[in-house]
Amino acid sequence: MRIHQVQIKSFRLLADVEMALEDETTVVVGRNNSGKTSLSEVIRRLLAEGTAKFQLEDFSSTCYDNFCEALQAHKDDVPDDKVRVLIPAIELRLMFQYDPAQPGFGPLSPFVIDLDPACTKALVVIRYELDDGKIAELFEGQAVPPLNEETRIAFFRSLRERIPTHFSTRIWAEDPNDPDNRRQLKPAALHGLVKTGFINAQRGLDDVTSRESDVLAKTVEGLFATASSSSADSADRLIADALRGTVQDIQTQVDDRFSRQLKSLVPALVIFGYPGIGQQELHTETTLDVGKLLSNFTKVRYPGYGGITFPESYNGLGSRNLIFILLQLAGFYKAFLAEAKQPGVHLIFIEEPEAHLHPQMQEVFIRQLGKVAQQLVASTDDKTPWPVQFIVSTHSSHIANAAGFESIRYFLGTSSSEAPTGARQTKIKDLRKGLGATSEPDKKFLHQYMTLTRCDLFFADKAVLVEGLSERLLLPVIIDKLEASEPDSPKLSSQYVTVMEVGGAYAHLFFDLLQFLKLRSLVITDLDSVEKPGGEACAVHKGTHSSNACLKAWFSEDNPFTLAGLLSKNEAQKINKGNRIAFQCAEEADGPCGRTFEDAFILTNPVLFGLAEESANERELTARSTANKQKKSEFALRYAITNQEWKTPKYILEGVRWLAGGAIDLPDPALVLAIEVAASVQLAEEKVDV
Repeated sequence: MRIHQVQIKSFRLLADVEMALEDETTVVVGRNNSGKTSLSEVIRRLLAEGTAKFQLEDFSSTCYDNFCEALQAHKDDVPDDKVRVLIPAIELRLMFQYDPAQPGFGPLSPFVIDLDPACTKALVVIRYELDDGKIAELFEGQAVPPLNEETRIAFFRSLRERIPTHFSTRIWAEDPNDPDNRRQLKPAALHGLVKTGFINAQRGLDDVTSRESDVLAKTVEGLFATASSSSADSADRLIADALRGTVQDIQTQVDDRFSRQLKSLVPALVIFGYPGIGQQELHTETTLDVGKLLSNFTKVRYPGYGGITFPESYNGLGSRNLIFILLQLAGFYKAFLAEAKQPGVHLIFIEEPEAHLHPQMQEVFIRQLGKVAQQLVASTDDKTPWPVQFIVSTHSSHIANAAGFESIRYFLGTSSSEAPTGARQTKIKDLRKGLGATSEPDKKFLHQYMTLTRCDLFFADKAVLVEGLSERLLLPVIIDKLEASEPDSPKLSSQYVTVMEVGGAYAHLFFDLLQFLKLRSLVITDLDSVEKPGGEACAVHKGTHSSNACLKAWFSEDNPFTLAGLLSKNEAQKINKGNRIAFQCAEEADGPCGRTFEDAFILTNPVLFGLAEESANERELTARSTANKQKKSEFALRYAITNQEWKTPKYILEGVRWLAGGAIDLPDPALVLAIEVAASVQLAEEKVDV
């Protein structure tokens, strides 16, 4: 049994998303504020053993207008059943996949309600919605629509107060083939089906100076508490009992010796002479509790040289972080074993495991996570299976690359055409599905490339794909020069941009991935002029075609595909599906044109390279000859570091200027309103206190 798919509605940026889960480990990546944390938060609240509580701010931006529509409908005396449809609700839908050949469904049984023998899925719905019969109370005392700015804030301020008291959680099983076929269920059924665990990003492992940090000791205390439960694994219970026995032996000695000595410190009450007190005698009793000993007086130490041990805070943060995660996983498994009725699925979230880990350790962690779960099972006497599914959210390109395409879910925070201007929503891109049209050899290349190099495509706002080393090394200087000369223009240096050196022969393999990620990108490549298709390389003025695979793929609809056609492309024609390509062009009309970056760089700076006043074709040949004598790495380093007094080739300048521009997200109006409402509530509370 596994959770096959998760669907979330109306929670923060997760207005309406759907995400498939891998059987073992699903890796969640994306830029900051793209909804990754919201995923774990909504599952934490709705699957927790307790009453889920949400506030107005937890509802998606698109829900704010829906509340207003519901108010309008209620004031217009629309029937309650139709008003209820308009009132937003936060919803989590879990689709389970099970094996029908199993003798029983176990804790999934109450949720299997279809009569189709071919169906192997069960749907669980958890919904935070307005209680029955509460519509009038929710909208009581509100202004008659349409709302102005003042009444709108007042309306949402009242909603902020009423939502926690008028909304509650409902749980039901739903037929995957018939939404009208439902069975209402109690929370106990859900808690018996899914157990959750969370390892948060903030783990309290920061460096300490004046005090020791005992995070690992607290974790060990939790392991003891689990082992002490009546339903714990038998081996764990034996260890816990042995610990208690040891403490009991010490307790006996304390009662016998320590108490006798302590008694002499307590004065006899008879000396006070008060009637009736003199006959009473005080005794002392010291109780040792093994739990409190672990909590307050037990510390994790590391062995040192010559018998010296060191406190846990003396170990590196990376090692402590990894040990903490492993101890937490061990605790989760032991807690699973200790359940009276073991749940069908154990869903564990791990946030940013890369904290303090070096790149190689990050990659090993994500590869070994499944094996850690297997080893925990193998360490028990009865080898009880652990139906665990991991969801790992990360900002680490090393973890993302090592995980593989199929397990990655890319969170993209973007504006919605169906929402008010500026309202943002999360779109979840499944790389298992999204690259389905890409051939296996090309997909294998992308995976290998991104594994062997540090690729930040999953976390960047924009990307630049360059031909070679020279462009990659000089690009930061080019950006600085452009921003210095155009101080009022958008600045690329303040945006999250990743630069990838992919070569002209492979850049086209990234086109589908860039489109899938909706990543505004600039591809900088070379003309690579040739005398004829498949012919020898030549100067641009002598060429008829281009051998560049990237250009051929970009302008695949050109028939025929010629060098003259490339040179005639205007700005609009170089843009394709929101991305742009840049290749060599003449610096001025009828001027010489470079074949490669080095050619173009030399032609743009004729004085720097001592080019004579010759014809355009002669200058082009001279630039090619000069470039061929240069060693590319030395050329790039010289003009990136030593000598920065040069001009940028026109084709790169135009491309960088285009990339720096682009859509800028407007403030989310619903979020602004939520902030205003919260501020007004706080102001009102402060006035009351005064």
